[in-house]
Amino acid sequence: MTDAADRTIREFLVPDLGEGLLDATVVAWLVAPGDTVAVNQPLCVLETAKAEVEIPSPYAGTVVERRGEPGETLPVGTRLILVDTGAPTATGRGPGIAANRGPAANPDPVVNPDPVANPGAAASVVPGTAVDAQGADRTGADRTGADSGPVLVGYGTGAGADTGRRAVRRRPAPRRTQSAAPTDTGRPRAKPPVRHLARTLGVDLAALGAGSGPEGTITRTDVHAAAASLTTGAAGDGGSASGTRSIPVRGIRARTAAHMERARREIPDAHCSLTVDFSRLLVLRDRLRARDAESAATPFALLLRLLTLTLREHPRLNATYVQDGPEVRTYEAVHLGIGTATPRGLVVPVVRDAQDLSTVRLARELARLADGARTGALTPRELTGSTFTVSNFGALGLDEGVPVVNHPEAAILGVGSIRPRPHVVDGDRLVVRPTAKLTCAFDHRVCDGAEAAAFLTALGALVEDPDTLLLSL
Repeated sequence: MTDAADRTIREFLVPDLGEGLLDATVVAWLVAPGDTVAVNQPLCVLETAKAEVEIPSPYAGTVVERRGEPGETLPVGTRLILVDTGAPTATGRGPGIAANRGPAANPDPVVNPDPVANPGAAASVVPGTAVDAQGADRTGADRTGADSGPVLVGYGTGAGADTGRRAVRRRPAPRRTQSAAPTDTGRPRAKPPVRHLARTLGVDLAALGAGSGPEGTITRTDVHAAAASLTTGAAGDGGSASGTRSIPVRGIRARTAAHMERARREIPDAHCSLTVDFSRLLVLRDRLRARDAESAATPFALLLRLLTLTLREHPRLNATYVQDGPEVRTYEAVHLGIGTATPRGLVVPVVRDAQDLSTVRLARELARLADGARTGALTPRELTGSTFTVSNFGALGLDEGVPVVNHPEAAILGVGSIRPRPHVVDGDRLVVRPTAKLTCAFDHRVCDGAEAAAFLTALGALVEDPDTLLLSL
């Protein structure tokens, strides 16, 4: 029997979930002090600037302490939870805390300096942790405890554990008992997007009880109904519809707000627009679909394919302005960021190396990323590292708009809706054609109006006559 003096309290730190993120916000705790946890059992849900992730336990034992209340933001590398594993220390000298900090043999900070993977951003430093490009600790963790097997971002404790992301997927966390009511940890049953919607609308999920979904899961409909009742109650209490309601700005929405402020503060932007006839591009779309109904070829996907070619001919738009120097840094690779509206807020999934993808592959990757962004299934790496961003506000029914440059990029393209409109052709003939307005907002430090106009004109010419694409093959 192990003496209490020889027991070890294991410290689990807030992990870097990828791409050098500096902090994470506690969304919800799934365990409480005194609870017994198993290896890979989810401990809590953390939200970063890019994704929401369930954090599994690298240890089996009893929860001693947890840090951070829901809504609180914790820096990466600070204590998240303490677990009493009941295992003796390596020296057997008495009680102590074994921190899951990564290898002690590598105490120096590791810097990720890749400017293409994260252009213009400061190099990320995670003290005492060796991370690869995927954000996974490949060197292992504290190996004095029992073999925990592979867990999230390399926090496995077994000497032979495979710490890659694929290993995590091969060994899912044990299933928790599901019930219609909130769990015994007090957390209501709801999917992550529904939780984000509730936080945005100021709805307390714990106050709703069982939802209308399977096994009492709370649904979007339940949240909207609760929000409507809150609004009605606020108006009724005040005797008028002038009541106010505070909506906390956290997680992605808070980081988006800070990002937009920085972009407006640091980038002297200008913009130019062009109305483009999409008739021939739509004909091309129909021909591709007739040949392959599963090609996922949409007008937007075809536009992105033409955009990659145009950016290769106009590299100053696929660039960033570097203050040190100063200098303009252009990129050979075209990593397309796609602004996507989700229940959690605006996210930008990235089509990496878009210049190397065929039209069909680009269209399928675009569909995959869009679906993953809306469901919150994308990894941090899939949401960072763009070199040029596209905002398709036409998908929201808008004809035109001026997008904000995605700092630290040099330019962004806004795409309006494609609608039948009066259009002049052959110099003086008025016809009805499916047209859309393309708007390029650009950093005036990187290029002047003539260069931006040349880029937009070249893109418009390809859209109006996509057969000229053959000249680039």
